[in-house]
Amino acid sequence: MRFVIVVLDGLRPDQLDEAVTPNLAELSKIGLRLARHTSSFPSETRVSSAALATGGHCSAHGIIGNRFLANGRSVDGSSLSALLTLGSYGSVLTATTIGEVLAAHGRAMLSIGSQSQGSFGLSSWGSWQMGAPAFWVHAPSEFSNNAAVRRIASTFPTLPRDERPALATIERVTDLFFSFLSEEALPEVSLLWLSEPDIAYHMFGLQHRAAHQVLHEVDRQFGRIFAWWTEKGKNEGVQLIAASDHGHATIGEKVSVLDHLQRSGFKVGHELTAEVDAAITAQRTVNIWVRDREGHFLTELYHSLCTEPWFGAAFSRSRADGSPLIANTLPLSTVMAEHQRSADLSFVLADCCAANRHGLPDAVYYDGPYPIGAGMHGGLSAQELSSLCILAGHAFRSGILAAPTSIVDLAPTILASLGLPVPSTAYGRVIDEALRDREDAGQHDVEDASVSIAYSARRATVFRELYRQRLYLRGATVGQLTETKNDQPGC
Repeated sequence: MRFVIVVLDGLRPDQLDEAVTPNLAELSKIGLRLARHTSSFPSETRVSSAALATGGHCSAHGIIGNRFLANGRSVDGSSLSALLTLGSYGSVLTATTIGEVLAAHGRAMLSIGSQSQGSFGLSSWGSWQMGAPAFWVHAPSEFSNNAAVRRIASTFPTLPRDERPALATIERVTDLFFSFLSEEALPEVSLLWLSEPDIAYHMFGLQHRAAHQVLHEVDRQFGRIFAWWTEKGKNEGVQLIAASDHGHATIGEKVSVLDHLQRSGFKVGHELTAEVDAAITAQRTVNIWVRDREGHFLTELYHSLCTEPWFGAAFSRSRADGSPLIANTLPLSTVMAEHQRSADLSFVLADCCAANRHGLPDAVYYDGPYPIGAGMHGGLSAQELSSLCILAGHAFRSGILAAPTSIVDLAPTILASLGLPVPSTAYGRVIDEALRDREDAGQHDVEDASVSIAYSARRATVFRELYRQRLYLRGATVGQLTETKNDQPGC
């Protein structure tokens, strides 16, 4: 048995359309569509890359955002060299990857990707270091000394730099896959990562005609792989998985949390220095690290934020007794995001559906360079967490699976199907309901495990489900607080 996983970056499952994505629509008819499949939190690409590789949330693997602080310094997760500096203080990834398990058992993984260098390195971690075939399409020699990679890559011209949209770039992923197939045997696992439609969504928004044209091309490239699988791969025992790493919401309003804090008199920057008391990273989720956790500074900083209309669900580190470091926040463990690298305060920028002047149904506040109306992700809205996953092949059932599933469930399911051990660091489960040879395929009870916190006359609710001893995130909202005897509004 072998697996080919095709990741379509940023594709929200409700974007599938018979006219725009005919190949993906056809796969969903003959395969098993996971109808309640979600991303990890924060719903950012580097976090998702590590989640796919490890079967764990950032509480396990330690990549807590696209950009984060380590030892007071900013780490840009798009850069492999920046990520590798984490090894000076321990491990880059603090969980075992599918690539490491495969290599330890004499198996191999083929990786071909057009995403950022850091994301590619994370998604194939433990594979390319061991000499497995790994093509990062922008510079294949940077990831592999594999002879086949060097030979095949040398036959292709250099791609355009920073291509936007990345149409030639995603075509290269498919071309390299078929070039490899023509010369080499397909290994147990192949991971192909197309960086679209994510780039197009960031440029144009989800409903723009240009974004639909890019999505149609994404589907065409997937269709080439689908046609090979239909004609040959399926009969040779290949299981085909089409998945996305996260969804998208739409930018409705823009804010600058850094400017707000500086206007409020706080010494805030992007790194902790002698002149900076708090360091911040911000896009959809805002992370803040402070120099002094135990004093009043962190509480004062929180109070300056929590009355703002763009302030959403908030989380802080846990104390020894499990309570949150900051009153009126939830522990980071609530969203499986508690790690030694975690920020002292994390909060999601709120939805702005009612307030935004464009009347967009999935509108959210955003802190960053993309324009209003563009797609964005990284937060806790249902749209950002919503992810595509379709499983096809003789190992899988067909139809629609309504049980909760997540990106962290894929690695355990693949490893178990190959007869390989699932690492203890994996939070995800084997999706027994999807596998034909599993007797335990019946429905299990889904328990509502949502949690709320009251602050500043509002209530933030994180919607969660407990299913088969695993928590699944469904979204988050902020609404006006309806006071009861048990409510303790504060800020």
